[in-house]
Amino acid sequence: MIESASGVLNVVGGKLTTYRRMAEDAVDEVIRRDPGLPARSSRTRAVPLVGAWPRHRLAEIAAPARFVRRFGAEAPFAAGLPDGPPAARGVTAQELQWGVVVEGALSIDDLLDRRTRLGLVDADRWASTDAAAAAFARAAVVPLETG
Repeated sequence: MIESASGVLNVVGGKLTTYRRMAEDAVDEVIRRDPGLPARSSRTRAVPLVGAWPRHRLAEIAAPARFVRRFGAEAPFAAGLPDGPPAARGVTAQELQWGVVVEGALSIDDLLDRRTRLGLVDADRWASTDAAAAAFARAAVVPLETG
């Protein structure tokens, strides 16, 4: 966390796997600095992630194993999203659709880079761009231009 000259806290660095910890640290710091806020720690550690399900009960979820691993209890909903062209690396049309309609991807780059990470390898990006565009079309959402 870096503080600017004007006092704005910037959360930088980290990995996708540590975003909750980074958010917790940022919220705790803001609360610590603002006497108008109640003195308490961030509650993010106790808030379950979307789709959280006890590991020993995952086999009860009626959906393909790939979807259960990725979406947990939300797997049946994700698997039921509209079909369409798949992307690279076995990413299904439903997984792309999830990125658009549930996670709120704003652009094809957003969907490929942040929601699926297919944009990290150029060949995967190019092999997945049409499928990502089709996911936006199925959702009747026009992606923002990026570049």
